[in-house]
Amino acid sequence: MMKPILLSALACLAIAAPAVAQQGGVAILDIDEVARKLGVEEKVRVELLGMQNNLNADLQRTQETMQKQMAQVEESAGAEPNEEQRREIIATNQQLNEEFNRLKAQAQNTLAQERVRMINDFRNRLEPIALKAAQEIGLEVVLMKVTPPVFVYANAVDITQATTNMALEAGMQVKPSEISNVPEETPEPASPAVPATPAPEGGNDGQ
Repeated sequence: MMKPILLSALACLAIAAPAVAQQGGVAILDIDEVARKLGVEEKVRVELLGMQNNLNADLQRTQETMQKQMAQVEESAGAEPNEEQRREIIATNQQLNEEFNRLKAQAQNTLAQERVRMINDFRNRLEPIALKAAQEIGLEVVLMKVTPPVFVYANAVDITQATTNMALEAGMQVKPSEISNVPEETPEPASPAVPATPAPEGGNDGQ
């Protein structure tokens, strides 16, 4: 499932010039609102969703291959496998599940890293613009509105709209044509990869 794209969620955006303004005040920026107004949030969401669907499709193909491998082992053992064959079935099942879970975790990590990369790219591009917007009202430090939580502030130090306007002038807006068709979210294959095969019990239970 896709997580909300919150650009303020990674770390505190603290932009400071070499010397802090004598007033001691700080500017407040709602970076998530800027991202929404620029279309960046939607672009990130769509691109991450497309990447997630591709990773899930790869996992699905891997899962099907593993299930075929498992079926071959069970078929080779026959309808009444001996003790050694039962052990082989259980060991193969465990090995395939462990490998699938490793690949699944790897895919999730890849998606998380790409999310961080895209968010940091936007933040890095926005930093000098936000600092410029703050300096225009005599401030030299910018804190994000969400992280850390800002208890109260004067509207005069909110540079969200000014930063948005400057970012628009800098060409940071994402045009609708730059966002491909929004893919439907596909569920990732559930673990375990291969249904567990219970070891057949020998004989009757004596009833």
